[in-house]
Order: sequence, then C-alpha cells, then structure tokens
Amino acid sequence: MCAWTVIDCNSQKVPDIVETLKNLGITAECVLLDQANEHDFRCQSEAVVISGGARLFTDSATHHTLLEQFAFIDHLTVPVLGICLGHQAIALRHGADVYLGQERRQRETVDLLDNQHPLLTDLDSNVDFGTDHCEGVTLPEDFRLLGRSAHYDVEIMACPADRQFGVQFHPEISGTSGNLLFRNFARIVAAFHHQPH
Repeated sequence: MCAWTVIDCNSQKVPDIVETLKNLGITAECVLLDQANEHDFRCQSEAVVISGGARLFTDSATHHTLLEQFAFIDHLTVPVLGICLGHQAIALRHGADVYLGQERRQRETVDLLDNQHPLLTDLDSNVDFGTDHCEGVTLPEDFRLLGRSAHYDVEIMACPADRQFGVQFHPEISGTSGNLLFRNFARIVAAFHHQPH
C-alpha cells in the first residue's frame, strides 16, 4: 500500500498531522511545497494532505507565485484534504476568491450543514476546532459547503466527486473532533481505492 503524502507548507503543525495519521495506522511521506509540482503523486501517493502555513494569498506581491506553487492540485487524482492554507489553495485553484478577515487563533465553533456527509460522520452539528488564520475564501463553483462559522462562511467544503476537501481550521490540533475528521477522511480514501477507476 502506498503512503499518504503530506505537503509541508512550512507549518509547525506538520508533525501533528503526521502523528495523527500514524495513530490511524497510516504512513505519511512529507514533501516540501516548493517540491510538490515535481512530485509524482500517481505512483507514490494514496492520498494527499496539504498543510497550513504562514503565508498570505491576500499579499498581492506574492499571490501569483504562491498560487503557482499549488499547481499540482489541478492534476491530483487521489483524495486530497487541504488544511487552512491548503484549503485556500484548493479553493483558489478552482476559481474562488480570497479575502482578509478577522484573525482567529483559538477554538472556533463550526456549524455542520450536512451530518450525513462521510467526512462528518459522528461529529456533532456544532463542533469546536482549533484555528490559526486571518484569511478566508469564497465557495468555488460546483463545491458543496459542509460547514461554516460565525466568522468565516466557508469552513468545510467538498468537491462534487468527493475527492477534494478543504477545512479552514486545523483538525490536527483539535483533539477528538479533529481525530474523527481525519478518521472519516481515511475511510473516504479507503473507499475510493476500492472503487474501479
């Protein structure tokens, strides 16, 4: 079985992601963001997790260069979970807009809009997650909105084929709720690989 790939966007929380996956019995290989466009995901990755990072898409001086570092998203054929900056990158690669919002550095209550969705199995309708961001995105066309908060309208999103997911918060530092979300994503990955392609 292939390992998962964690795209490290220079986040101090990457070890938390790797540890969370390890607790689920998942081996993770870390690839730095600046090497991601050259990485062969099809041969080496069962799933992809894109970390957060201390970069701003709203910085006009670096926006284009930063967005181009995420060009690999356009070609991913395995399930992907984008976290914070990774969530924003998925949205922007699909034509959404980014904006500077209220700084959030604490736990945030997220209202789940579809508890029947496989990503949200066993999570309460109002659940707390750890946050660390000051930007938000609009919902890309054809994506489903799965969760929102009082401060950001797009906290959880999924593409129609349920292969690309984004969360504005940080499940890797969110305790039980975050662990459940990762477990649910792992189940989605397993189901994906058992389907004929």
